[in-house]
Amino acid sequence: MDNALRHGHVTVHVTAAVHDDTLRLSVLDEGPGFPSQLLPRAFDRFARAEASRTSEGSGLGLAFVEAVAVAHGGTVHAENAGKGTAVTLDLPC
Repeated sequence: MDNALRHGHVTVHVTAAVHDDTLRLSVLDEGPGFPSQLLPRAFDRFARAEASRTSEGSGLGLAFVEAVAVAHGGTVHAENAGKGTAVTLDLPC
């Protein structure tokens, strides 16, 4: 949420739904999206886009999200989606 609010500019959409015993949480923002070279390593610790190196943050937020997801038997995925970024967390329930 923090990344979406900081980099997402206008609107941030948050959705939650349960389907087939899986809780899906999605955060979609209307920001610039991930730079193509960052997207494959967006969940690596300390990974940050070059443009954000002078702003607040340590590059640990998405790494923490992934660690929590994996610890609970889930997954997380990030993608550039049209006019922004989508991060989707799937957790068994």
